[in-house]
Amino acid sequence: MFYLLVAAGFRQIQACTAFVMRGGGTFLLAKNLDWSVGDGYVFVNKRGMSKEAFSTGMPSPLRWTSKYGSVTFNQFGREFPLGGMNEARLVIEELNAPESCPPAGSPLTLNEFQWIQYHLDNHRSVKEVLKNDPGLKISRLLFNLHYLIADRKGNTAVIECAGGKMTYHTGDNLPVPVLSNNSYEESLRTLRLHRGFGGDRVVSSGPESLERFVRAATLLEDYRSPAQRPLPDHAFAVLKSVEQDDTQWSIVYYLPRRLIFFKTRAHRRLKIISLDSLDFSCKSPVLMLPVDTDMARNLSRNFAAYDPKKNRSLLDSVFRRLKDLGELTALPADDLARKMSDYPDTCRCR
Repeated sequence: MFYLLVAAGFRQIQACTAFVMRGGGTFLLAKNLDWSVGDGYVFVNKRGMSKEAFSTGMPSPLRWTSKYGSVTFNQFGREFPLGGMNEARLVIEELNAPESCPPAGSPLTLNEFQWIQYHLDNHRSVKEVLKNDPGLKISRLLFNLHYLIADRKGNTAVIECAGGKMTYHTGDNLPVPVLSNNSYEESLRTLRLHRGFGGDRVVSSGPESLERFVRAATLLEDYRSPAQRPLPDHAFAVLKSVEQDDTQWSIVYYLPRRLIFFKTRAHRRLKIISLDSLDFSCKSPVLMLPVDTDMARNLSRNFAAYDPKKNRSLLDSVFRRLKDLGELTALPADDLARKMSDYPDTCRCR
């Protein structure tokens, strides 16, 4: 790899929590981003875009043309999302993880953020992701991540690197659709020590990853009927229960209706994006909107055309703040920010 930015050891620098909630014949995926920085953009990414993997150092990098448009939440610039939903209602969200993937020696290599965009660009279901992903390799650019995925039929999966290899949890191997920052297997072992799951421990209100996993799993079990409250409202209540002092974004993907609800730390009023209101044709420009906008309710008409200068400004700001906070040691961050900000220029409408 051409660049090296190393996270300052594994600690709860990105103490996120995500889960899939079901009730009343419907379902959603929700996530808190707990992190030192709240800057970011929501991007409307287009179908029909020709792309290749970002700077893996391979002579023949992976190339593809996006089949689906998507809405993504990006902190490291366009094409490097932290999560999102595509127009086929596939949702992928990332969380900080304890292990890195094994070194990649294959041209079919993506960094941990572009891995998300690749699958949103190309696949409509968890089944398709699981079928196609084993041939891919993840080469860490910034952080160790693992992923919670859901699709329009309510199928779910956790994908992570554990024990030196990529592991996949789905179906019977994913009895609880929750993910925090420990490996899924370790989280599940801890859950089984608690009341309601086979043990006698009392659910804790603490901030640690395993405590949040158990608390979210317990609250999901407690939700029985939409008569209690609408499913998105209950999802935000669960997100509130696992909220941290540095929770920046709270996002709910309501898959059946292709809606995204979110709130930010600075602006708590509910924001809504309807994918049905967006044009995903690549003949129209990629769109962007600050995540931390003070606007509320339906934002589908508030997007602006992609601005490369704003994209570069975001990267410069995020890298600078993370370095100042000691979250990253960088070699050489300025060059990496430039190359990441230039990368979208290589993506072209077919």
